Amino acid sequence: MPPESTYVEPLTKRNVINKSQLDARCKAGEILIVVNHKVYKLDKWIKHHPGGQLAIRHCIGRDCTDEVKALHPDYVLEKKIKYFEIADYLPRESDPDFEPLLLSNKKSKEDVFATQEAQVSAAYRQLEQRLRANHLFETNYINYAWEFSRYLTLFTMAIVLNLYGTCTMHYMASALCLAMFWHQISFFAHDAGHNSISHNLQIDNGIGIFLADFLGGLSIGWWKKSHYVHHIVTNHPIHDPDIQHLPFFAVTTRIFKGFFSTYHQKEMVFDRAAQFFVSYQHYLYYPIMMMGRFNLYIQSMQFLMFEPVYPYRKQEIVGLTVYWIWYPLFIKQLPTWNMIFAYVMVSHMFTFMLHVQITLSHFGMSTEDLGEYESFAAKMLRTTMDVDCPLWLDWFHGGLQFQAIHHLFPRMPRHNLRNAQPYVREFCEEVGLTYHIHGFAKGNSIVYSALKDVADQVGFFVEVAKHEAKEYIDAQKIVLPDMEETKKDL
Repeated sequence: MPPESTYVEPLTKRNVINKSQLDARCKAGEILIVVNHKVYKLDKWIKHHPGGQLAIRHCIGRDCTDEVKALHPDYVLEKKIKYFEIADYLPRESDPDFEPLLLSNKKSKEDVFATQEAQVSAAYRQLEQRLRANHLFETNYINYAWEFSRYLTLFTMAIVLNLYGTCTMHYMASALCLAMFWHQISFFAHDAGHNSISHNLQIDNGIGIFLADFLGGLSIGWWKKSHYVHHIVTNHPIHDPDIQHLPFFAVTTRIFKGFFSTYHQKEMVFDRAAQFFVSYQHYLYYPIMMMGRFNLYIQSMQFLMFEPVYPYRKQEIVGLTVYWIWYPLFIKQLPTWNMIFAYVMVSHMFTFMLHVQITLSHFGMSTEDLGEYESFAAKMLRTTMDVDCPLWLDWFHGGLQFQAIHHLFPRMPRHNLRNAQPYVREFCEEVGLTYHIHGFAKGNSIVYSALKDVADQVGFFVEVAKHEAKEYIDAQKIVLPDMEETKKDL
């Protein structure tokens, strides 16, 4: 990765940029963001950003202090980002140009909303300081040792039952152990992707590549690019890739009109195939989740083939090559082709619980866009649901059943999320936000209802589209003869 100092010119004087100037320069094409009341210019750095370009592009022209602090290690804000600073930022409340508006008794709804959200942000930052003071951002390596022993046990059982099995039950038990192994190491790879294990980018990238690529056949780089965008624009139909699943799913009727996906960089069309699948999406939810891992293979390969700038491409290609050598050799030990097919399907399909767990926290939640002034904390709590479960079951969910808390503090180690829950509840009561948490069964019911509500409106949408098309054709029949007569007269 190139050194930051090659991308910026040394500052010769202190500049000040207000909101109007910031908007004008961003519209002119500059990539400027605001963090801690300072403006940073990222035009040349953006293509080298470890989290991908889109994560930055969704922050252009606005104060993204909370997003940057939540998703980056402390050393980035303390040592790295200073190379890109170009000016101090003058917020609206300090800008003389806005003073008459701020002093007026007739404030717009936007101004009132912005003030309220600023108060939420201030409380959120105080909450973060309390959690740091209580050591909840510190990694407990004993916890990872226990997890590693669980991974090793599952993988060993999968190998032993495969190589020394004598009947179908042994082989299918091996497939289930491998599925559970993949399910569990995904949580460890997730932490590596968030740089929350060693807190060293190079070490955590190495851990992530080993777990995701070598052992799981998935690209950690693809996951990071997609996941960081998801954390910034959670549940936005146009921007969040985690809810863009046409032709199979639509979590909001806004998708019916089609849209341009900023993540996939293509038009997402609500065509006949989408109309069919979405009409039955509440029934197809679990079967499609069972096929989810096959889709991740495709996404991973496409990322490594077509991502223009990615510093760990060679390492990941080696990792995926090793995976596609050891896994076929592993299943080749099975006695028949039918058994091999069954093993592949079972080992992949039973990872569906991970896909269900993650989508459970978002598919039934708000997809509204409340504008740039909505605070990071309010948006995360509005768009994310936690799943309640007993303490003894935390190992199965990996701690990530606390998705709302994880979205508030993405770099907090998973094993501390439950301990952070009382603080988050208190914060929500203090600022008047709703903390959404439901049991696993209730959460599934909410998602089923949300999918069914959208599915039930497909037929209505199609009928309206047919009616509008018929009106258009009928109008042409009336207008066209008149046009012909006009031509004859001429």
